Amino acid sequence: MSSAPKEKRRNSEKRKEKSRDAARSRRSKETEIFYELAHQLPLPHNVCAQLDKAAIMRLAISFLKIRMLIGAGGAKKADVKGAVTSPSAIVDKMMDSYYLKALEGFMMVLTQEGDMAFLSENVSKYLGLTQVDLVGHSIYDYAHPCDHEEIREQLSDKPGLQISSKKDDEEHCFLMRLKCTLTPKGRNVNLKSATYKVIQCHGHMKSAESSTSVSLMGYKPPPMSCLILIGEPIPHPANIEIPLDSQTFLSRHSMDMKFTYVDDRIQDVVGYCSGDLIGKSAYDFCHALDTDKKEKS
Repeated sequence: MSSAPKEKRRNSEKRKEKSRDAARSRRSKETEIFYELAHQLPLPHNVCAQLDKAAIMRLAISFLKIRMLIGAGGAKKADVKGAVTSPSAIVDKMMDSYYLKALEGFMMVLTQEGDMAFLSENVSKYLGLTQVDLVGHSIYDYAHPCDHEEIREQLSDKPGLQISSKKDDEEHCFLMRLKCTLTPKGRNVNLKSATYKVIQCHGHMKSAESSTSVSLMGYKPPPMSCLILIGEPIPHPANIEIPLDSQTFLSRHSMDMKFTYVDDRIQDVVGYCSGDLIGKSAYDFCHALDTDKKEKS
C-alpha cells in the first residue's frame, strides 16, 4: 500500500523531467534556427549576432519583400553570394558609398501598408536611428500624427484599394515629419526624447509580381507595390548653422506668401535681386502647373 504513492511520485517526476528535456531541446533547436536565419541576412556578422528573435523575423520579412521588389528571386545562388573580393565587387562597394554621399539624403522603401521595407545605411546621419532600428517597422510609428493622412494618400492604402491610384511613372513629392534622436549639437538621445525633423520625400511607386507562380497552398501571392523615395532633411531656418551651398537660397514669407526676406544667393540661382522680391507674392513667380504642389507644401 505504501509503495503505490511512491511509485506514482516517481512516475510524475520522470514525466516532468522528460517534459523539461523536450522543452530544452525545442529551445535549443529554435535558437539554432534563428542563428542560421540571422546570418542569412545581408548584414555584418557583428550586427547579426546582437539581434533578438523579433528583430530577426522583422528584418527577414523585409528582406524577402525587397528581393521580390527588385526581382532577385530568380537570381542564381552564386550571384547572390558573389565573390566579395573580386574587382567588380570591390568597385560596386565603393560606388555604393559614393551614391549615398551624393544623395544629400537617404533612401526609403515603403510598402502600401506603411512598413519600412528598406532604408539606406546613412539614415542614422539624418535621424539618429539606425537602419536596423527602423527596417520592418511601420512609418506611422515614427511619423508625426498630423502627417499620417498625407502618407496614406501617397501610399493609397485606403479600404478597398489594392494598388496605388497613382501610376508607376508618376512622381510622388510630399513633406513629412519623422522622429529624430539627434540634438543640434550632434548628441544622440533616446527615442522618448526624440523631436521631429521635416523630410522632403520624392520618388515613384514600383509594382512587382511574385516570382513564385503558385505557392505550396495553391495560392499565388498578390502583386506588391512599394513607394521608393529619397528623403532629404529640410533644416529649420532658426537652426541653420552651416553655410548653404551656392545652389540653395533662404527666403522667409508672410502667411499670404509674400517675401519678407531673401538672401543674396537667389541672384546666382534665378537671377533676381533680393530687393526685387521683397513685398511680392511667391505665387507671382511660380509656374501655374506647380500650384497643387505649393498648396500641399
